[in-house]
Amino acid sequence: MTERTAIAINSTTLYCIAFLMTTIIHELGHAVTGWLFESSPVLHHNYVEHLASDALTMTQQLLVALAGPLISLVQGMVAGMMFLRSSQDNLRALFLLWFAILGLSNFLGYFMTGFVFQEGDIGRIFQLMELPMGVQITLATTAAAALLFLAYKLTASFLRFSYKEEWVADERSRVNFSFRMIILPWVVGSGIVTLAYLPVQAIVSIIYPVMSGFVFIFPWQNARRVSAVPLSATSRNGRVSWVGVGVHAVVLIVFRFVLAQGISF
Repeated sequence: MTERTAIAINSTTLYCIAFLMTTIIHELGHAVTGWLFESSPVLHHNYVEHLASDALTMTQQLLVALAGPLISLVQGMVAGMMFLRSSQDNLRALFLLWFAILGLSNFLGYFMTGFVFQEGDIGRIFQLMELPMGVQITLATTAAAALLFLAYKLTASFLRFSYKEEWVADERSRVNFSFRMIILPWVVGSGIVTLAYLPVQAIVSIIYPVMSGFVFIFPWQNARRVSAVPLSATSRNGRVSWVGVGVHAVVLIVFRFVLAQGISF
């Protein structure tokens, strides 16, 4: 196994862990808020069932729906600040990077698709507030612009995990390295997460793992424009982290075989 293959495996493992944890935290936000309003929530792997939702006021319904995206925003901001303050380019920092990206893209993604998928969190809020379609589209456009800007800034962040000059020496090598760090984790990870999301509860839930990663095409291709990439001092990035693989297995088992059955609050 080559070192670049090992890096791709590590990045894919961390992507999956970050994605599943983002989903759990997001749904936990809905569940805890519903519990505060006595909606009798049941937390599942990728949705929350509120057994007493009919008793919720409109304001309470809005807050329950908004809780998930907001906690994803907080996750993204906190993880992002921890990543920026990290002086090491190790796998812990790579996890923080994925965790920050997926939290922020979760928040922005809901605003981007709210006017299309009314069963989603923000779509539900738009419906309850009866926002005009023009406002919904404006919010979606703003969120899309913010996500593209974020993707543009991400390019150099992924390249910094390279510890060999030849991996980032020219345009072609940087694009190839970014492919292993960003695109392969998205493609392979999306397949793993999609299977974990079964059975289908809402169409937006099942297409989200794949669709949310299309923005990664931008930092991948933008790698050719980045110059003077600082090299990492952590060569361990090029060895498969069996600790990471083990953590991924545990999170996947909890997600698929514990949370999928439902936990009552």
